Amino acid sequence: MKKIYVSLLVFLLFISLSTKAQNLDETLSNLSSDAASSYVAPIVNGFGSNLNSGWFAFPPEPVKFGFTARLRVVGTGTFFASDDKSFSASGNFRYNSQQADAILANSGITPGNPNYQAAKNELLSKEWMVSFSGPTIIGDKDEFLRVRFEGGMIAGQQIQPYEEVLEDVYGYLDGLPLFPSANIQLTVGTIMGTNLVFRWFPSIDIQDLGKFSFYGFGLVHNVNVWMKNPLPLDLSVAGFYQKLKVGDIFESNATQFGLYASKTFGSVFAVTPYLGLTTESSTTTVSYDYRFDTPAGPETVNVSLDLKGENSFGFTTGLSIKLAVINLNVDYKAANSGTLTAGISFGVL
Repeated sequence: MKKIYVSLLVFLLFISLSTKAQNLDETLSNLSSDAASSYVAPIVNGFGSNLNSGWFAFPPEPVKFGFTARLRVVGTGTFFASDDKSFSASGNFRYNSQQADAILANSGITPGNPNYQAAKNELLSKEWMVSFSGPTIIGDKDEFLRVRFEGGMIAGQQIQPYEEVLEDVYGYLDGLPLFPSANIQLTVGTIMGTNLVFRWFPSIDIQDLGKFSFYGFGLVHNVNVWMKNPLPLDLSVAGFYQKLKVGDIFESNATQFGLYASKTFGSVFAVTPYLGLTTESSTTTVSYDYRFDTPAGPETVNVSLDLKGENSFGFTTGLSIKLAVINLNVDYKAANSGTLTAGISFGVL
């Protein structure tokens, strides 16, 4: 089983994160909260969409008491759009000493200037409204964040506009086309047409990020169990909750409620097409230390951002194929961020 876990991790995003020249916390330490929220937005959406995908593959039996036990391995991938690779925004930013010197030098103010220290102290004493442009976390690794200072009067000196290139902030995942994840899922039941579903991934240490782990649980209920004359298809309602944690940087919570329609053709060998309409939400807390300089010296401030995933509704189409005790399924969820899921399960249905 340990080998299976390791194989699944190969497909996780976090393996990509651990091979970089610097870790993600070092990259984020250069960013104010305004810049960081835009920079990490694509994978925040990926976290939420993946967590809220892949739960349903077949309906519970519409019986009051029965036995179902299936262990399932699920892989999901949320696709990124080309627009997700870069961003432009305005917001607050604090400069370090080296950046302040570059701004002043651009206006001809050097350490020999009598107003140099006063101007530098003012630059380092507060946040400045700037413009950001450049790659997001999934952008090109050869592109860097640009921070444009619009200039103005500082310590009685006219400071010219200046654009700083932050080479420590680049496309960390270098054009990653989709956000992958995997989990292990256990379905047990059936009581009153209801299955209980658990999903998890074992806690594993990942270089430069710390421990990666998540778990989730939910219920799937087939309403046909209450009908004297069952519907010609299985109609299931479901609700799920998930929690994910990656080191000290990311912590995600996600919930989903859905309505699923499915029809099974066959018995020992069967095919089950299914449709799902879901409402979902997710929030990812991003925590890191932001480092900058002040007139009194270097300073570090912990930043904690609560960022919401962009998906609110999803429409899923899928197909399950049962081969005795083996079940294969694949589906696609159409939403603001589309997600593809594939799974294989073993057990008694």
